[in-house]
Amino acid sequence: MGSNNPHKVVFIQGEKLEDVESFKYLGSTISSDVTSSTEVRTRIAVATASLTKLQTIWKDENISIQNKIKLLRAIVISTALYGCESWTLYHGGRQRRIQAFELRCYRRLLGVFYKEHKTNEYIINEITKRGTNIEYFGFV
Repeated sequence: MGSNNPHKVVFIQGEKLEDVESFKYLGSTISSDVTSSTEVRTRIAVATASLTKLQTIWKDENISIQNKIKLLRAIVISTALYGCESWTLYHGGRQRRIQAFELRCYRRLLGVFYKEHKTNEYIINEITKRGTNIEYFGFV
């Protein structure tokens, strides 16, 4: 208790385990600071790449908005939420980052750009008035 090193030294079969700041476990990054900041940023970046790769689908007027939302949920949102069971979201910044990503997805899907100055409420209304439930990230 009185030592300067708060970490316990662990030996397995006489070998000392290495002390690391972070490591990958089942595809998720576990960090020693017990926050999920790095993991949330990484998942959002990977999901944003998936969102961008589907740009031709989002622009296609022959595909219904319902089918686009199904694709968004199956590919992009599932990528973003992979491993979310282990995230700690007590910090409001991470929750805002996830909510901003969600709205960015819907803006891209609807073809609404930030320069058009449409409010988040407008985007949510546009999605929900088409008969679609968007309560995905509310459960994270």
